[in-house]
Amino acid sequence: MDQQNTTLSRHVTSDGIVVWSRCACGRLRMDLVPTGGGRGLVAGPCPHCARDTDPR
Repeated sequence: MDQQNTTLSRHVTSDGIVVWSRCACGRLRMDLVPTGGGRGLVAGPCPHCARDTDPR
């Protein structure tokens, strides 16, 4: 799919930045972008919609 995700909110936490977004099909996605260069965490990605934007 060539439709982009919509960023709903960003929240600074002690572990990094939590980004909530909605993909083209309407499914919610949560990304944790850690401070300090650690490995990120993703919850709820849609297997059918491409993630074509960086959550940062």
